[in-house]
Amino acid sequence: MAARKTAKSSSAKAVRKPMSPEAKRLVRRVVMNTLGAISFATILGVGFVKSRDYVAKIEADDAPPVVKLVDRPEWMSDSLADELMNAARPKTASKVTDRATLIDRALVLQANPWVKHVNSVRRAYHDGPGDTIEVDCDYRAPVALVHYDQGYVYVDAEGVRLPEMLTPQQARAIVSTDKPMFRVIDGVGLPPLAAGKPWPGADVKAGIELVALLEGKPFADQIVKIDVTNYAGRERPNESQINLVTKYGTEIRWGQPPSSKDFFVEQKVDRKLEAMQQALAQTGRLDMNLPWIDLRFDNPTIPDRRASLDTGR
Repeated sequence: MAARKTAKSSSAKAVRKPMSPEAKRLVRRVVMNTLGAISFATILGVGFVKSRDYVAKIEADDAPPVVKLVDRPEWMSDSLADELMNAARPKTASKVTDRATLIDRALVLQANPWVKHVNSVRRAYHDGPGDTIEVDCDYRAPVALVHYDQGYVYVDAEGVRLPEMLTPQQARAIVSTDKPMFRVIDGVGLPPLAAGKPWPGADVKAGIELVALLEGKPFADQIVKIDVTNYAGRERPNESQINLVTKYGTEIRWGQPPSSKDFFVEQKVDRKLEAMQQALAQTGRLDMNLPWIDLRFDNPTIPDRRASLDTGR
């Protein structure tokens, strides 16, 4: 009996043995770190909730947020930029967190004929939270003017009709310069559809092919019009399908569209371009001071000057 009491007494004393200073310091450190982590998480959580509640309560100013075009292209005029920004600007104020407003603005922009694709529409901070809407889009750049009826309409590289229509006087002012920004595609067979829709008919596409082909060429500035009146030989089967009209009022008879593969009938595209380059080098003029040059055959065909003299022309 005495032995059992002695064993229990010894066990109790062993349990009550005080911790070493090192152990106490370790426990204190663990407790302090744990409390610190809990406090930090609590503060962070409270701060997040308060920030979220604060942002959620922020209302826009009395005026709707302004719109900014991100990466506005160089070709875009101030008037067109203003038109797009005004169209994208909400009519009423809204909360910063109102995602529906951004979705609605994206749909409005995507429906605009000048916009090819909407990349993003997002809120931004300028003078205050969400006071600006930044719009990032791919735009339809005009590449040519298509003449139809009494007007001149811009089209992009895919032949899509753009909204703006010019009068003959406005078109003449653009084309009649030393370095015309756009060329006219004339003689198209079909009327345009609504703005934002591709112009029907392969003749417009053929004209745009020539516009792209002439881009950057040293003789391009002398060409003001691409005449597709006889496209696919619809008026005169044996004559040139596409003619280039120079600023001198003369004609370069180009022939079939550049994408055509029928080289058994006409010269290849690079040979035609080479002939134009040689004409420019020899005389300083693409037309070589002649009424017309025909590029369709092995050697460029030119008018017989003696025949012109004999007939009194």
